[in-house]
Amino acid sequence: MFAREAESNETIKAVLEQATLYPIDCEKGEGLELAKRFNVRGYPTFKMVNSDAEEIECWIGFEGAEKWSEVVAAGVADQRTIVAKAEAYETEPTLALARSLGNAASTKYDFKGAVTYFKTAREMEPDPVAGAVYTEGIMTNMYYGTRMGQFTFDEIDAEARLVLDNPMAPLEARMGVSTMMVSLAGATGNGPKAVPYLETAMKISEGATDEDILGMRAELAVDHALLVEKNADKAVQLKHASMDEGWQEDPSALNEFAWWCFENDVNLEEAEEMAIKGIELAATDGERANILDTAAEICNARGNCEDAIARIKQAIELDPDKEYFRDQLDRFEKELAVKQQG
Repeated sequence: MFAREAESNETIKAVLEQATLYPIDCEKGEGLELAKRFNVRGYPTFKMVNSDAEEIECWIGFEGAEKWSEVVAAGVADQRTIVAKAEAYETEPTLALARSLGNAASTKYDFKGAVTYFKTAREMEPDPVAGAVYTEGIMTNMYYGTRMGQFTFDEIDAEARLVLDNPMAPLEARMGVSTMMVSLAGATGNGPKAVPYLETAMKISEGATDEDILGMRAELAVDHALLVEKNADKAVQLKHASMDEGWQEDPSALNEFAWWCFENDVNLEEAEEMAIKGIELAATDGERANILDTAAEICNARGNCEDAIARIKQAIELDPDKEYFRDQLDRFEKELAVKQQG
């Protein structure tokens, strides 16, 4: 997306009159070494450096031409290194420094540090509308930080409620937070804590006509049926309806559907069938191995420990360097041993 915007967007073109854009493929050639040198953790990552290759701004993700250009302009305006900015911040914190250092922390996956800086920036921002940008940054960093154990679910829940329970917040923001929190609740074993977000989201989006809002509502309706209505059959029907056209011929989509069924312990018979079909359609050994892992989990959940072991052994044959698959095999074998003893 950024590459396309960089070629055509006038806002980006204007700010690049003051800086030089140098794209690097960090997955091959000299890019591999540069990624290590600059501690690149995810893509796209942007590093703004001076003539000595010292970082003066860095950020991860592309959130549109305007936001991207604002960060570049800030780097042009204050060309001190990140290290110097951190030292200056200790003496005299400013909004600009908090924003810059928050972005830098996020690129290093120091999500806790990023949240601290963005909360300071939000407190310093006199315009509440502009302050919403920092709330978005706080939520995003807390989301990834929670998945990595840097925050508890209750910590991000407290922040999310500030958005969800604010009737003045844009509907898109409240729906976005709901979607984020429902996903996070499922990923961290806090499924019941998704219920308030589902109930509120379905209520506030009733009668909406915006396509983005309707898309989020349709996605949340699946979880609403499962967690609020306790209607697994309805949830499966809605999940079917939410899949893109032609999904049953797409190995990635088949795996997604099968994994959703496994995670929610519903419709496991069809889930196994879809996973097997995905295995047959997979184009690469790596993709086939990942879907075999899904099939193994489903077999195990259905009580077929022997089949689970057979599936994960196939995955190991296809991708022998993936340690996770060996851990899976060890787990399945232990569960089979317990079953045989019992």
